[in-house]
Amino acid sequence: MNQFNLINSTKFTTPLLTFQYPKLLEPDTKFSPDGRYECQGHCPVDQGATLADQLDKFLEEHKASLKAQSPTTKFKLTDLPWGYNETNGRPTFFVKTKCKASGIDREGKAWSRKPVLFDAQGSVVQDRSTLDGMWSGTTGRISFIASPFYTAAIGAGITLRLLAVQIIELKSQGGNGTDHGFSAEEGWTPSASKKAETIPYNGEASVEFDPLDF
Repeated sequence: MNQFNLINSTKFTTPLLTFQYPKLLEPDTKFSPDGRYECQGHCPVDQGATLADQLDKFLEEHKASLKAQSPTTKFKLTDLPWGYNETNGRPTFFVKTKCKASGIDREGKAWSRKPVLFDAQGSVVQDRSTLDGMWSGTTGRISFIASPFYTAAIGAGITLRLLAVQIIELKSQGGNGTDHGFSAEEGWTPSASKKAETIPYNGEASVEFDPLDF
């Protein structure tokens, strides 16, 4: 039996998660020429328990549906994009969501999309450049569609298709001064640099050092 009727996809929203390596502003093309947006995150096990139960129940419904259609078939289960691991020595619940950035539909027309981003107030982020440098440690919630699939070659599984993300606390690549033990002091700032005195050029070539030299 090669064709199966799959159960309907279902929409879910995560609890507050701490993101890991979010790719929400520009699609990742390293492993997919069409580009792919990704957002994965984790939370304490107790905070993720409700979503974990919902996803596990959805998986069981998918498996039961396949088995009812072909009782003698032995189905293989693929790796799941949710589960449990340890983060900083503590047990956590995690989810991994993704979506394609572009493609060609059945009618041969090109399409493109990107996840919708919301701020903490629930408003759409119009200027996505304000999130430049978003990095691990950012906290927020993910809206996704759980979609069942089955192929004889790969097996049965669930894909979590990224729809939208709400940013609650933004962490930028490199962090901030306090992350590195720095405190605020009087001195240079980008705005103050505009007022800095320009040192006249004396005709001597400047020497640049490779940061690895010593």
